[in-house]
Amino acid sequence: MRSEKKPWSPLLCDELIEEILSRLPVKPLIQFKCVCKGWNSLMSDPYFIKLHLSKSAAKDDLEHLQLMKNVCLGSIPEIHMESCDVSSLFHSLQIETFLFNFANMPGYHLVGSCNGLHCGVSEIPEGYHVCFWNKATRVISRESPTLSFSPGIGRRTMFGFGYDPSSDKYKVVAIALTMLSLDVSEKTEMKVYGAGDSSWRNLKGFPVLWTLPKVGGVYLTGTLNWVVIKGKETIHSEIVIISVDLEKETCRSLFLPDDFCCFDTNIGVFRDSLCVWQDSNTHLGLWQMKKFGDDKSWIQLINFSYLHLKIRPNEEKSMILPLCMSNNGDFFMLKFTRNADDEYQTILYNQGDGSFRTLLWRNLKIFTKSLVIPY
Repeated sequence: MRSEKKPWSPLLCDELIEEILSRLPVKPLIQFKCVCKGWNSLMSDPYFIKLHLSKSAAKDDLEHLQLMKNVCLGSIPEIHMESCDVSSLFHSLQIETFLFNFANMPGYHLVGSCNGLHCGVSEIPEGYHVCFWNKATRVISRESPTLSFSPGIGRRTMFGFGYDPSSDKYKVVAIALTMLSLDVSEKTEMKVYGAGDSSWRNLKGFPVLWTLPKVGGVYLTGTLNWVVIKGKETIHSEIVIISVDLEKETCRSLFLPDDFCCFDTNIGVFRDSLCVWQDSNTHLGLWQMKKFGDDKSWIQLINFSYLHLKIRPNEEKSMILPLCMSNNGDFFMLKFTRNADDEYQTILYNQGDGSFRTLLWRNLKIFTKSLVIPY
């Protein structure tokens, strides 16, 4: 005779279950929320979210990254994107993509990603709104208060998005160059907003800029970083890296490598280090700052010829942008855009054997999958 049914009791202790779950990909974890109330609560626990994120980041950087591209569907501007695992691009000829959209976010466009969160900006007559969302969990934050700058006859803006570990808050930084009148030179303004804040704040100590940076702020260890041209006049201008401390909401200048040609300089993060690269129209050179904040610690990491990749970067208005590199340095991904005739391609380069393949993908972003909550 079968004994009476007893209440279920776990065979594993809570700590071991937590350790096992923290090593799993995001997609099954979201599905496991419906297993029981305890697991549902665990997936939303800030400690577990950080534990899972740290374990994901510790893996080979191609295993937990996804590549995302904008997709145009219909005439109403909405956030429609396709994504795929970065590792699959190097190892498979068949690339599976996943379409997702946020129909209740018309007019927003993506300006940055950090730890699995995305930052979108919407332009309105009064200025701008931003909001944050997690693609994996499909959770969206509330809109920010309105971002506004000094009135003028013309304005250009650039955004950066990152994480302040001291306050456990995600922040967006906005840079604006505003032409006040035909007789007055452009005014440089920089403002910062943190998820859940009631207002935007002015950033302290930001220098006057000659032009806006070419790309959005690059996030690294609590900072956002741009390559900028300082100064109001070309003859007195200087090309430096501006690094914004998201905790103190202040900024400082870092110098580029010695003997570095500053023509077409861009910035990125590879192997958890700040890097700059130089497009010389024949070669791509990549320098790495071995110790962040020490501008005497630059070393050259990569220098390869475009001729080998069978691309013609020396045409007018072309742009080369590295996207990511594997931890062992074997695989390298870069984006090549020729704006003059709107051609574009993504190049997957294997430094080990010199082989490469190309994809015709536009508006690419690299992001991490996570459970991070956007508020």
